[in-house]
Amino acid sequence: MNNHTHLPSDEDLIRQLVDGDIAAFDLIYKKYSTALFQAANHLLRNKEVCEDLVHDLFVDLWMRREHHHIKTLKYYLYAAIRNRVLLYIRSAKATVDVSAFEIIENHTAENTLIEKEIRDIVNRELHHLSEKCREIYTLSRMEQRSHKEIADLKGISIKTVENHITIALKRLRPSLKHFLSFLILMASMAG
Repeated sequence: MNNHTHLPSDEDLIRQLVDGDIAAFDLIYKKYSTALFQAANHLLRNKEVCEDLVHDLFVDLWMRREHHHIKTLKYYLYAAIRNRVLLYIRSAKATVDVSAFEIIENHTAENTLIEKEIRDIVNRELHHLSEKCREIYTLSRMEQRSHKEIADLKGISIKTVENHITIALKRLRPSLKHFLSFLILMASMAG
């Protein structure tokens, strides 16, 4: 017999949550918390911050359960975590992992166009960097070489490699921030 036939639907879970059913809340948490964490962490690459954002989302879900007007639980939760990530980034506490912009796994026609636009922005912004900085960023992010490999290849210190990558990321982040919502959605659909 299939155990999943006895699990309540998301619609039932929403109704039970509004009624204050802690077991329904626990099921929602178990069903969605890991995927929400992964969606947030895909961009922020900060385990502690992402855990806090997911925790705060669920605290808010429980505390305001009678005031939420949730039609589709999955989309509500993904929109909520997306908004929390965006607020965190806007608060200037976050550093976006720009390499997340370079990895788009779903290649539908629309996503391919967006991926091309992101790559065009990255390439345009990289041309504003010094040749050495551009080469180091390319070796790191596009050829997936370690800092040590780059340092050995270029005959420079690992610290110099790190400094050049930091400069490149600072240059790229402002130009790519408007793609965050798309990337969070992509990460959530992959999960």
